[in-house]
Formats: sequence, C-alpha cells, structure tokens
Amino acid sequence: MYIILTLFILAYVFYMFLHLFTSTVFIVRSGDYMKPEGIITALITPLDKNGELCNDCLKELIEFQYRSGVVGLYLTGTYGEGLVLPRALRLKVFEKSLEYAPSNMYLLPHIGSASHDAVIELGLKARDLGYREVSVIGPIYHKPSRRGLIDYYDYIASKIDLNILIYNIPERQGYNITPDDFQFIVDRVKNVVGIKDTSRDISQLLEYVNRFGGKYFIAGAGDSLLFYTFIIKAPANISGISNLVPEVTVALYKAVKEGNYSRALKLQYQLDQLRKVLSKLTPEMQEAVRELLKWRNIKAGYPPLHLVHDLDQGLLKKAYELVIEMVKSIHS
Repeated sequence: MYIILTLFILAYVFYMFLHLFTSTVFIVRSGDYMKPEGIITALITPLDKNGELCNDCLKELIEFQYRSGVVGLYLTGTYGEGLVLPRALRLKVFEKSLEYAPSNMYLLPHIGSASHDAVIELGLKARDLGYREVSVIGPIYHKPSRRGLIDYYDYIASKIDLNILIYNIPERQGYNITPDDFQFIVDRVKNVVGIKDTSRDISQLLEYVNRFGGKYFIAGAGDSLLFYTFIIKAPANISGISNLVPEVTVALYKAVKEGNYSRALKLQYQLDQLRKVLSKLTPEMQEAVRELLKWRNIKAGYPPLHLVHDLDQGLLKKAYELVIEMVKSIHS
C-alpha cells in the first residue's frame, strides 16, 4: 500500500511538473494552446543614441505593460518599426523580450519583411529561441495576386514550420486581405492560425469574427476600434496607443467584459481625443508616444534615425494633460 501511494505521489508530482513546463514554455509563447484575451500592445522598439537596442529601456517598457494589465506584446510590428530595423536587432528584441517578460505574458514576434529570405531567417531564429508562433505581413510594395498571396504564405510556412498569424494592414502593404482571401489561404496553409486585421473596417472585422472566430484567432487592431473589437467578441486588440496608456486600454476592455458600456465608450472617446492631438504632432504617431512615455518617467529610447521629428512642445503638453486626465479617471 505504501509503495502504491508513493508511486501515485511521484506520478502526480511529475504531472504537475510537466503541466508547469508546458504552460511556461509552450502555452504562453504559442497560439497552439492559448488564444490571448484582452490588450496586446504593439510595442515600440527603444534604441540608444547609436541605433542599437536599449536593453534597459526594453525591460522597463515590458514591466510597465505587464503591471498595467496588458496580456501580451506584438514585437517589431508597425509601432515597433520592424521593417526598417536590421535583422540582428529584431532578433535581439525577440531574445530579450523572452528574458524580460513574465512567463505568463504572451509574446508574438512579427517577422515580416520585403525579402522572403529575411522572413525565413527571422522565423527560423525565432523558432530556435523557443517561439512557436509568429506574425507575417503580406508581400509589400508589389501587389500580389490572390494565387501569389496564397503561395507566399504557403512557402513561408513550409520553410519555418511555425504557426502564423497573418498581419493585414492595407495602408502599409498597399492592398487588403479580405475574409475570402483568408479562407483561400487557410484552406491550403494549415500553419495559419489567425489574423491581425488592421483594415479599420468594422464590417470586415465583424465578418472575420463571425466566419472564423470559432477556429482561428481574430485580433482587431486600430485604436479607434478598441470598443468595437470587444463588443463583437473578438478576443484581443493589438493596440499602439496602449504603449502610452496601457492601464486605460485595459480598463476599456474590462468595462466591455463587465457590460459597463457607457464607461467603455467614454474611455474610447478620450482615447480618440488623445489620438487627434498625437496625429497633429507627427505622421508616425509612435514617435509622439515615445516622447510622452518619457514625460511619464518611462525610458522609451530613441527612434530610427530617419524617424526623428521636431515635436511641438505645446501640443505635447496638451497630449500629456489628456493622458493624466484619463489615468486619473480610471482610478476615480
């Protein structure tokens, strides 16, 4: 009897160890087993004055996001300026994010590039780091046919053997990946597990959720659609403005989940007013966000050289006042 009890205890301990191991190494880092719900921040990439990754800044940014309730980070996307960064620096972001982020924080590296070879290299090295899922923007600059789009994702998937979240951002890639396009892609490319839809088209996002939400991970994007994303029951929004006010975007998500729609709408309106001011500062909003993070005593580093802007101090002050007002409002 004692031997049987001992074996049972050992088996249970082994099971718990295995469960913990898979939870921290695979579930958190992979969409295979977990669809994150809530706010995922499209994290800015902090550089130092020499154009190298500022490790201390990255660590501080990640800690700020985590303690504010953000569930995940989207790495080297548009806000992270990944397409203009050297491959080695992007890989450093992937590596250091694994080191700095808590084990229960979802990390999704964006490996998109103008070059197939660059996408594959980034994907293979992300896999070597332990990632099981990546995001890939469609082919850029030259518009693909539907067949070309399908072939592209099929080719990338065959080379990297990772789950892929498609990144659809028409204003940057020059065309839209429609729900019908997505259907053709997933019919052939089994590694595709979802899409980040930054079309800013509410009817398209609704179609994605209704047609594919049961099986695939459908993430809304575009900060003007935070409220709408969660109302239609998309599980997550990949947000840029959450770099600056993560606690506010998280509060909006929670308000929708709790059915407090008037509060959620008020927060969406406040975020929209903030974004209007930011858009007057620079066409690349993340650079205004980077500067205002410093006003919030968060080290945010420097942008790539060609994205340095002279920012109007009066408008920055106005934006900062809106930030403080919003942050205070969620605690009142």
